[in-house]
Amino acid sequence: MSTKERKEREKKRRKDQILDATITLIEEQGFEQITMDEIASRAELSKGTLYLYYNDKATLYQAIKKKALVFLHEQFLKSIQQDMPGAMLVKDMVLTFLDLIQDNATFTKAMLLFEQISKDKPEEHSVIEDCTDLENELLMLIVRAIQIGNQDGSIKNKQSPKILALQIAIQMQGMLQFCIINANTKGAQILTEHEITLEGLMEQFLHTQFNYSE
Repeated sequence: MSTKERKEREKKRRKDQILDATITLIEEQGFEQITMDEIASRAELSKGTLYLYYNDKATLYQAIKKKALVFLHEQFLKSIQQDMPGAMLVKDMVLTFLDLIQDNATFTKAMLLFEQISKDKPEEHSVIEDCTDLENELLMLIVRAIQIGNQDGSIKNKQSPKILALQIAIQMQGMLQFCIINANTKGAQILTEHEITLEGLMEQFLHTQFNYSE
């Protein structure tokens, strides 16, 4: 392994170390309460080293969103490679997304609040561009799954796969917002009363709106 490769590997390791420490602290205290000093301490790094990688908490939050999107992209790629009907591929992608946002509150908030932080910190254009590229790729993987479903007959709706994928993406964004504000809301009460989960709700949407069949 070359010196350059070792340096790149060490850089990635430290970035992951910092992000893992930040995610843990956010889950313990909330984003607003934590400080860069606490992040450096939890990551077992000096504050100077922390600032070599991330300028401030907003930059860290952007990186957390990117980490979530990279994970989703990896999982969607695994889904699309499975030997399953297209309808099941779409369902698998949607449920993967819902699992992420329900089980990882920090990722969920980072994904939802990222747009406002991006406006406030326009100089962090590389991370913003990376996140935009990843979101576009996720959408196109859903498009590809729908195309497979059209070909194998498991998705019978004849609208453009891109329009169908966009409709699904908009519903997923709604689920993301719901996960942030669902506590003690009327929506949460309705789900409880009808004994249905977000996964079940999304499956119903896929069936009724897209002639989705297994």
